[in-house]
Amino acid sequence: MAASKPQGQQQTPGPSHNFRLQFITWNVCDTTPLHVNVAPLFRAEGPPPDLIAIGLQEAPGNPATAVIFEDSWGNACMKHLSQRGYVKIRTERMQAILLHVFVKLEHLAHIRWIKTAFTRTGVGGYWGNKGAVTVRMDLYGNSVCITNTHLAAHLEQNEIRIQEFHAITEAQRFPGCRAGTIMEHDFIFWIGDLNFRLDPIDYEAVIKNIADGRFQKLLEFDQLKEAQREGLAFSGFSEGNITFQPTYKFDKGTTIYDTSEKQRKPGWCDRILWRTRPGAEVSVTQHSYTSLPHIKQSDHSPVTSIFSIQVDLNKNQPLVRFEPVRNWMCGYKGVASYSVVMDIPTSGWDWIGLYKVGFSHPKDYHTYVWGESAGFGKGKRGCMVLFEPPYMPDEPGCYLLCYWSTHFDCIIGVSEPFQITKPPKLEEAVDALTFDKRRGSSSSSSSSTSTSSADTASEADILDQVDAETTTNTEDKQEENITGIERHGGGIEQGKEGEASPTPNTDDNQEQTDEKAEGVIQQGKEETQKARKSKSDLEATSQVTQRQEEERKDQKSKEDEEHAEITEPLLPV
Repeated sequence: MAASKPQGQQQTPGPSHNFRLQFITWNVCDTTPLHVNVAPLFRAEGPPPDLIAIGLQEAPGNPATAVIFEDSWGNACMKHLSQRGYVKIRTERMQAILLHVFVKLEHLAHIRWIKTAFTRTGVGGYWGNKGAVTVRMDLYGNSVCITNTHLAAHLEQNEIRIQEFHAITEAQRFPGCRAGTIMEHDFIFWIGDLNFRLDPIDYEAVIKNIADGRFQKLLEFDQLKEAQREGLAFSGFSEGNITFQPTYKFDKGTTIYDTSEKQRKPGWCDRILWRTRPGAEVSVTQHSYTSLPHIKQSDHSPVTSIFSIQVDLNKNQPLVRFEPVRNWMCGYKGVASYSVVMDIPTSGWDWIGLYKVGFSHPKDYHTYVWGESAGFGKGKRGCMVLFEPPYMPDEPGCYLLCYWSTHFDCIIGVSEPFQITKPPKLEEAVDALTFDKRRGSSSSSSSSTSTSSADTASEADILDQVDAETTTNTEDKQEENITGIERHGGGIEQGKEGEASPTPNTDDNQEQTDEKAEGVIQQGKEETQKARKSKSDLEATSQVTQRQEEERKDQKSKEDEEHAEITEPLLPV
């Protein structure tokens, strides 16, 4: 396998991780994935990659709507990869040239300074049918740049392709980043339909050498290899051994090279190259480099490659850490606590999203709330936000929280996954609390009489507690103890929260306790029977509370009428 290593011994501080990257380039020739399974694009030997980047050329769709709607290929790739634990961190599109970058969820909070750029080279630099799109990032402290390119077509345009390469490397800038240009990055991965052809050699000779498997003989005529040898373009870039047949041009739906009148010579138009920054103590290992000729939808074959780099897991630690989330229920408020662990600027435009595990991209949240106010975050601990009950999920499942930073323009903190469950039914809650109370009473050394009294009091206590909890969730004043609340979109922000837990009531008089407990238990049973008739127990409790409020209003209205009759002056006869 090909490798690029620095001079001398590499010193990697801290725990080292073998970070795997997969790159795919494919000119889809204006076709859609409607009836195509994208899974074969991502199949690779060895452990699953940590990062996947797919570059497309001649992708279908209207560029005018691309900023609003996801392209069809991007949707198909997201659907496939999100089911396997990947999250799309960025897409860059320029007309029909696209670059999608995905990472495994575990690395999401360790990637920073994600920036994009594009360069038009078509029609003298005014049209984006040709050119490059780039996504760069800081990955565990290393700067990584991924560029997807579609250079000028046709055999005779070799000099134009060389000029376009230099125009792209000189034009693209990344303000605020440690690596301000493409060539300043620690790692550069350059993929795309580079359109370099085989010359000078005729069509019949190319076909014969392909049939004989003499690929190395044909590569002597490859324009890209010649440009590298002469130092005209891609100087310092490496490419793995090409052991696969030319990837262009096929009759669509076949593995037969161009049989049209033009009979374009086959060539290795689709390439994947890499480069490391001179002097950087980094290395790249290429594990595979191949085409996928069994995917015949386009007149190009996709090309894929697997790499690995060594990263220091101590670098780029998450800047926001969440406290463990427990006991969240559908339809109930959820309180999340987090801390900003570094001296970083925070903004009132930062937000915390609630995601279901398996989400596909940062905007694929269920709901979100704004973070705390702006300022520098050093020592900002105990920050607290509230997710309102109306915006909480109706569907139980496994969820997590992510903190989006407007300063870094990415996610800088991810919570551990947690469960959001359905609220228990009233009778189930009563049974569970009664069991706990009785178990505690049976373990005490009190007499049987006092134990029975304690059990009865506990049942009354339980019903009081259940009624208090359900009423709290239906009253308009349910959030009296929460400060600093601000609504926006799908959630709210809050300061602190404090709620008093119910206190058990006891009575020394056994008979009075029994009578009181029996009355309360009977009332609780009546409430439970009413709850069974409603669509949900919580709705039933809310209706009971509302009915009681209406009775109080009716009673007050009657009293007002009686008072009016008494005070109304008598009219003369």
